[in-house]
Amino acid sequence: MFILKLLLIFSLFIPDGNELWKRTETEEHISFLFPNAVQSLTQETNGIRSRIYQTKDLTCVFGVVCSDFSNSPLPITDETAPIIYEQMRQASVGMETAILKDEKTVPYDNMLIKEIEYSILKDNYEMTYFKRFIFRDNMVYQLSVGGRSRHREYILKAREIFFNSIQFH
Repeated sequence: MFILKLLLIFSLFIPDGNELWKRTETEEHISFLFPNAVQSLTQETNGIRSRIYQTKDLTCVFGVVCSDFSNSPLPITDETAPIIYEQMRQASVGMETAILKDEKTVPYDNMLIKEIEYSILKDNYEMTYFKRFIFRDNMVYQLSVGGRSRHREYILKAREIFFNSIQFH
């Protein structure tokens, strides 16, 4: 009984898994939690500048792509956002082995937010990914988390922490 009490007291001092995650503040007016140090790189495609933030842990890969459409010939409006989303969704699930498992709109005022779940075969493993597309002002944010499908419960937990950590400033 004494050992049980000692373990219970000790468990109170062990940090919750969320506390180990670190917040990343970006120049693109978004911040988020990642479980490890962030790597970032910048690229430009068709005049659209994108900043990519990424990391991984033992089970999952995490990514945030912030694309600035300010100088794009196709500005983001209520009419063009669904078209841009459709192209980005197709690019995500357009691989030969990709299977779209779920697609939904996340309710939010003043922003279009879409989420997809899909799986692919990679190196003979089935991989599951969750991806959110957020359209805000002239920015498109793509947030993704995924890993081997056999670790689905862990991916779902990481998805909740990651997606719920998103803040705009």
